[in-house]
Amino acid sequence: MTPRLSLYLEKWRKEVDAALKKSIPASKQTLNAAMRYSLFAGGKRLRPILAVAGAEICGLNGTKVLQSACAMEMIHTYSLIHDDLPAMDDDDLRRGRPTNHKVYGEGMAILAGDALLTLAFELIAKNGKILNVSGSAFPDVVLAVAHGAGYLGMVGGQATDLSMENGAWLKENPSHQKKILHSI
Repeated sequence: MTPRLSLYLEKWRKEVDAALKKSIPASKQTLNAAMRYSLFAGGKRLRPILAVAGAEICGLNGTKVLQSACAMEMIHTYSLIHDDLPAMDDDDLRRGRPTNHKVYGEGMAILAGDALLTLAFELIAKNGKILNVSGSAFPDVVLAVAHGAGYLGMVGGQATDLSMENGAWLKENPSHQKKILHSI
């Protein structure tokens, strides 16, 4: 990695972290603590930095899209919280520390993920208002994010992952099973 790229990534990681802290200030509420526990568990913040870089490529100051950039990190974090749940991958550790459901319980972990996803769309909407986005651009952004996070995107991928456990997907798709067995 070039020194220039390293500086860019570090600068925006700090900016994103500061913006995330403003978006979800610390409080004594358990839901808030559960959201922050996973959101601030570490990470490179590549998704929000890519959103910022995209805005800059289009000639916009990256700080103007920080709310939407933070939304990308919140959606990613929500997916990790839900992915770690016992009903999904049943992981005990994430980034070397206990997963959200191990610390806050399954119910609170589900709610923390749901709250992060909902807050992400709230931030995108607020960012659109701040930027005074008009015409079809704003609905197109919301549509793209919803599609990528939704049942045809990330959630759909998780559903496929679950259906592959114990060969269930193969049992539901016998023609695919024959193709796989034939290729072995």
